[in-house]
Amino acid sequence: MPGMLTPVSCLASLPSRYPGIRRWCIAFSGGMDSHVLLFAAVQALPDASLLALHINHQLQPQASAWQVHCQQVAAQLNVPFKALQVSLSSASEQAAREARYAAFEQVLQPGDGLLMAHHAGDQAETLLFRLCRGTGVAGLAGMPEARPLQQGMLLRPFLALSRQMLQDWAVEQGLQWIEDPSNSTLHYDRNYLRLQVLPALTARWPALVSRLTETAGHMSEAQSLLNEMALADLQLCQERPEVLLLPVLQHLSQPHQHNLLRYWLASWGVRLSETRLRQLKQQFFVTAENPERELRLSPDVFLRTYRQRLFLCPASRVVEPLDRLLTPEDCSLTLPSGRLLLPDELLQTEQPLRLSYRREGDRIRPAGRQGQRKLSQLFQEAGVPPWLRDTWPIIRDAEGVLWVPGLCYDMRWQKKTASMGRWQPFGLSGEPFFVSLQYHLDPS
Repeated sequence: MPGMLTPVSCLASLPSRYPGIRRWCIAFSGGMDSHVLLFAAVQALPDASLLALHINHQLQPQASAWQVHCQQVAAQLNVPFKALQVSLSSASEQAAREARYAAFEQVLQPGDGLLMAHHAGDQAETLLFRLCRGTGVAGLAGMPEARPLQQGMLLRPFLALSRQMLQDWAVEQGLQWIEDPSNSTLHYDRNYLRLQVLPALTARWPALVSRLTETAGHMSEAQSLLNEMALADLQLCQERPEVLLLPVLQHLSQPHQHNLLRYWLASWGVRLSETRLRQLKQQFFVTAENPERELRLSPDVFLRTYRQRLFLCPASRVVEPLDRLLTPEDCSLTLPSGRLLLPDELLQTEQPLRLSYRREGDRIRPAGRQGQRKLSQLFQEAGVPPWLRDTWPIIRDAEGVLWVPGLCYDMRWQKKTASMGRWQPFGLSGEPFFVSLQYHLDPS
């Protein structure tokens, strides 16, 4: 029938819709859905670079035989084949999913599109599963048709097709596919929904799957609007990508705060449950004074407050002691915790200078100011966050601390210097950032 969607037509439009994709990687388990995907890709993308990717979970006795079967099918279609074996932390659905996606991420390169055979029934199953666990607008948006995945893109071209449509096409093409016995056990939640709940619901409401698919589309649009609102709020609250201004954030309404925090954290790969997000707000917004606090969001990420700012920080790493002799070529140094820029006039001095981190009892007499300061006091005055102080580089001569890059130099330094130098700690992105100080202790 003219205009009717088929597996081939769903794939044929992809090159024009995603012109940046140069290689199409097909997630090929050997089951009916993925066999249709591979077979249709050969017809729809004849001039494209294809690669069949098979994940061997090593959970079933037949796993090796299935891998051989998939390799033979790919060979018959003249499609390059790659099998990836994964080790699971448990036999749960979630563990298998996480291992599968981690394996795909290792293979994908810039310009790759990973095709997966999820269909309308899978989308309906996903919505019901998330409803049973509890979810928000983003969860009810279901599986997106396209999203970034590591260096490539993940694409689900069959979301508008029913499972029956795929099976009818597979039979028509004479395909022979694998039946995984684990798909029929009711032990797994998704199997229970697919085998027991969805058939009962569709018997009562025959159009249920298409209605749920429509609902996912509506929720996806709603989530896009929420993201636009969050982005507008972020422009008001954001001092730099990893720092929010708490007073501005607290002036937003509760729903706007909630939406902004979820969006901001997700942009850094941190996804929290609604319960955890409420706990976060309670801990950080409970008082107007906002004393210094911290919360571990994941093994690698901390949320910290300091001087009315909310910082998203990498977890502190064990840093080796630093003690090195500076040379005239050391105007730009990359250290384990950041990047150091030093002025030429400092490095041209005849006296030997050493670079280290701060030490117990360190003091300096800032040029242009009265008296001596402990480095701890100096950092407080300048507004350096506490977690950055222990790895702030210090320059010493034979008499002690001579220079604190970005902050001040000792009154022993007699030369006129246009620059204090700059210390840029590595942030959550792994890139250096400029620390916004309360002020520089400028002697002028």
